[in-house]
Amino acid sequence: MKAIILGDAMIHGTGFKAAWDKYLAPKFGDNVIVGDFESNWDKLQYRRLEVEKRGPEIEDVDETIVKEGKDADMLMGLFVPVSSKVMAAMPNVRIVGVSRGGLENVNVPEATKRGILVFNVKGRNAHAVSDFAIGMMLAETRNIARAFYSIKNEKWQKEFANNGYVPEMHDKTIGIVGFGYIGRLVAQKLSGFNVHILVYDPYVPAEAIEAAGCKKAELNDLFKESDIVTVHARLLDSTKNMIGAEQLGLMKKTAYLINTARAGLVDQEALIDALKNKRIMGAALDVFTTEPIDYKSEFCKLDNVTLTTHIAGTTAEVFSNSPFLLEADIAKFLNGEKASFIVNKEVLDNPDFKAWLAKTK
Repeated sequence: MKAIILGDAMIHGTGFKAAWDKYLAPKFGDNVIVGDFESNWDKLQYRRLEVEKRGPEIEDVDETIVKEGKDADMLMGLFVPVSSKVMAAMPNVRIVGVSRGGLENVNVPEATKRGILVFNVKGRNAHAVSDFAIGMMLAETRNIARAFYSIKNEKWQKEFANNGYVPEMHDKTIGIVGFGYIGRLVAQKLSGFNVHILVYDPYVPAEAIEAAGCKKAELNDLFKESDIVTVHARLLDSTKNMIGAEQLGLMKKTAYLINTARAGLVDQEALIDALKNKRIMGAALDVFTTEPIDYKSEFCKLDNVTLTTHIAGTTAEVFSNSPFLLEADIAKFLNGEKASFIVNKEVLDNPDFKAWLAKTK
């Protein structure tokens, strides 16, 4: 078996190779081509954000794939773009693995059509993001970042935009939009604050939400009743701008919005308008339509927002662990065990894939 590993400035190819050596090399050998498709950090951030917005087809095929891809069985990486052009350059590829939860850099429909099994690492940064979301609640409501900024600027500031209503978490109502793994962890970690939790997720039954100690709610009701709303939904065509002027207009004037998911879930102009006109108390945002943010953005002029640089999912554990989680799961599958991270299970019935899989036994 031949594999191509293309890491990047965030997780280098050598990190994936270490995981290969542990989980796959004992059975499948060491015919592995290792490299990085983008080793410059700033360029990587630009390229991955463009791919997330426009899809992997905008990228050219990496030179390593052009040179080595014709007889490769497997392609792995983090943000490496896996387009139809890449698949055409790798006619024998049967497994594509990305060590991230999102799939924006993989053309999954094309992979499925070609009989290529796709793996991702669902929830790889769930603990990191859920920790961060709660941190943002505290930072925004309690003015932690603003107080630090005032000291850095040689001021001893004690009054802020929410003066007169600096809340405690105790007995507040928290609305969680999206109850996947991250949303559930947020609920679990909030339990120690003795809060009331409302959940909007049309795909999760009320029984499962109630079993987690929460209450299922319709989207507008959640916005109307919550003191803090935290967003953890997936960005799809159906969820784009799902939070707009209508939902923001339902919020209490003392309420806060936290977004560590995707900027496209929230109508940015409607949010700016609500903040600027003090129709809500504040917001904490880790994600933006354009990244890095335009420093002339209206968000940067407001005194009732906490802004961070898309770092919610960035921890040492996320970077070091995710290649091992990915390749351990691929190894389980190839050894006939149940895998957890298969994206397109319909490929398992593809005749070409089944024939290839039989040869690996």
